[in-house]
Amino acid sequence: MRKLYILIFLFAIVNVVSGQNRLLTGTVKDSKTGEPVPFANVYVKGTTLGTITDTTGYFKLNFTGDSVSISAIGYFKQSIKAAKSKDDVIIDLEPEVVAINEVKVKPNDQQIRWIIKNAVEQKENNNPEKYNRYFYEKYSKWDYVLNNVEKSLMKSNVFKDHKHLFQKGENGNFYLPVYFSEQIVQNDFQRKPLKEKSTILADKTSGLGVLNSYEFSGYTSGLNVSHNFYQNYIKYYEQNFVSPLANNGWFYYRYYLVDSTMVNDIKNYKVLFYPKRKGENVFQGYMIIDNKRFAIQEIDAKLSGGNQLNFIKNMEVKSEYQLIDDSIVFFKSNHLSAEFDYLPISGDSTKQRLELLFTESSSFDKVVINPSDEIKLSVKNINYESVKSLDYRKRDEDYWDQYRHVKLSDDDLNKYAIIDSVNQIKTVKLANDLVEMGLNGYLDVGKFELGPYTDFIQSNEIEGYRFYFGGRTSSEISENWMLYGGLGYGTETKMLTGRGGVGYRFNHVKRKVLKLEYDDRYIRMGENRKILYLYENMLSPSETNLVSSILSREAFDELYRQQGVHMEYENEWRTGLSTRFNLDYMKQHSPEFYPFIMNGQEVDYIQAVEAGLNLRLSWKETVIDDGFMRLYVSTDYPIINFAANLGRVEYNNVSNWYGKVHATVNVKKYFGQTIFNYAVEAGKIFGKLPYTMLEIPRGNETYGYYRYDFNLINYLEFIHDQYVHTYVDYHLNGFFFNRLPLLKRLGFREVVSAKAMIGSLNEKQLGGIDMPAEARSADGTYLEVGAGVENVLRFFRVEGIWRVAPKSIQGAPDFGIRILFEVKL
Repeated sequence: MRKLYILIFLFAIVNVVSGQNRLLTGTVKDSKTGEPVPFANVYVKGTTLGTITDTTGYFKLNFTGDSVSISAIGYFKQSIKAAKSKDDVIIDLEPEVVAINEVKVKPNDQQIRWIIKNAVEQKENNNPEKYNRYFYEKYSKWDYVLNNVEKSLMKSNVFKDHKHLFQKGENGNFYLPVYFSEQIVQNDFQRKPLKEKSTILADKTSGLGVLNSYEFSGYTSGLNVSHNFYQNYIKYYEQNFVSPLANNGWFYYRYYLVDSTMVNDIKNYKVLFYPKRKGENVFQGYMIIDNKRFAIQEIDAKLSGGNQLNFIKNMEVKSEYQLIDDSIVFFKSNHLSAEFDYLPISGDSTKQRLELLFTESSSFDKVVINPSDEIKLSVKNINYESVKSLDYRKRDEDYWDQYRHVKLSDDDLNKYAIIDSVNQIKTVKLANDLVEMGLNGYLDVGKFELGPYTDFIQSNEIEGYRFYFGGRTSSEISENWMLYGGLGYGTETKMLTGRGGVGYRFNHVKRKVLKLEYDDRYIRMGENRKILYLYENMLSPSETNLVSSILSREAFDELYRQQGVHMEYENEWRTGLSTRFNLDYMKQHSPEFYPFIMNGQEVDYIQAVEAGLNLRLSWKETVIDDGFMRLYVSTDYPIINFAANLGRVEYNNVSNWYGKVHATVNVKKYFGQTIFNYAVEAGKIFGKLPYTMLEIPRGNETYGYYRYDFNLINYLEFIHDQYVHTYVDYHLNGFFFNRLPLLKRLGFREVVSAKAMIGSLNEKQLGGIDMPAEARSADGTYLEVGAGVENVLRFFRVEGIWRVAPKSIQGAPDFGIRILFEVKL
């Protein structure tokens, strides 16, 4: 998840470098028993500012003023002066004279069940997204600050001359703004026929280093409102959370009716909800429901205590709804705030650790329900389009003052200037360059970028250790042109290999990129560009690096030298639809350990020319653009790739035409709080080809785990010319472990997997260059299954894998334990 990586890497920018309102935290207790008081109201009298305590009596409140009031059923109301302090306050409430047994927090069970039952039954009628046609304008604001910055850091050599950039919050803690962004977007939806259009009118961003460099397309636009509590599940950060109004809400929540008020002859019920069990993706908080439509007026939902999410310390969602034409329920505003910890584990609770505070606020205006006109998209036979106004990034201050829904505070305006100043600090620039290197593989050193770092050192049986040094030009030279390349040296071959290329990105709203490159290197058998349809953010088609060499379980000798010229033109026709046209020349030299043999004689090399076309289709996908590179982040819909290639191969006075077709479908589905991933790739090869140009299924001869490789077959175990591969992962997210007291605290999550392959090899392929003696076509279906644990020590997936069939004739294991390092919430 790319966004998570950016949030984590951001802490590296200031090593361990951070409210604007006053912050009060504390615990409300019973003065007689010392027990915590859950669901107590903590508020500022005469304002709408307030919160409620959780099941442990804890609360956190941002407010203005110098006093707050506390009230709870069965206790006398109390007001306190809020002193400026970093410490939590303890508030003791005095029980009322009435016996505690007579004042029960839990109201009449039948009444609250009646309210929730009606609210759930009316969800479909009240859901703002139910209408066949609607239009609205949405203003959004994003804000990131690094909080709890220690004075020792401010006095360090890096920041001693820039102390003025750190701001002091009302709670006495120092913070540093790192990202501030605004956007105005018009969203148009039509159900029959299905059409959706998102038009970005204005976008203004000031971000620290990497956050300002990347264009977060999809995070900042699109039609997904996300905070819709009328849905059964709400997705945040690639995790599903159960809505308090879910159809099966009683399985996850306890509900309490604590208050009711009359507004315009309509009774509004204040309903508290909190989880029945710890460790699940649920909320705690309150919602106000009216007795006329049983619609949500407002809701305040916090991440429940005891959850097993990594990095997120706290999260709160506030939503308000409005009536359009006095009868139609629609969104009014959403507010999301979250606290990210740079470590996924809890530390000393008495010490405030550096954290990233994130807030997202949005408001809805110019709402039109069922407009008469039909949505017009730029291309026929599509149903979704994201459009950027020509000058959307060039709007002046007069435009923003006129069209933003909410006026910026002085504090907001100050953040723009602070972020610009922080970006000029040399050490911050260096740290930011390291962050970007982690994302795109290159280290920025000014006019040039060095990398990719994954290629710097590799090891295999032919080259020995291979040392590589390369780079590319940066945007300081040109934002449209790029030159890239490098040289590698093998300690055993005593030979230089390398690559070089040039790319040009056209000035266009849509992505249009032309590349031409030459490549000379040793590649693994079975390695080709098709893998980029699954690992779409890989820097190259190669899976070999220093880590894979260290974890190898077999000598790595399944390689051959390939020299090639590759030309590619990528054209984005619309959001989610792009094509790549490529022309290739390749020369494959006879492998040292598996030589090309024909009629008893070695063939020195084979060569081929090939033309291909790739079609990529996705829908409502989040992507990040960085010049020539596009990072694909996430989508809830299938990603489809289809490729067709036509070429001619020559070797040893033999010349053949050939064709290839290949298709890939990659899908992520959510079932409740569990996640089901599956990918299918299939293809067929027409014509007679040497074995290195046929389909060699991706094996794994290391102790690492690969999602889209067969983890218990060798690199050169099967060869096919028609094939179907299936990869399945099912992530249960602690569904069982969270119900076992001894395991729940460890945060373990269950995962099961399966990988299957069906393939065959036409007999005509046996009449040319000999196949390697131990390679074979699969007899029937290859199948491996796995079961394991994710989130081990918060970073590792450990899985046991069984090879079900067939048994290997090369000695590949029937069972193995494989490990994957991953960063997940």
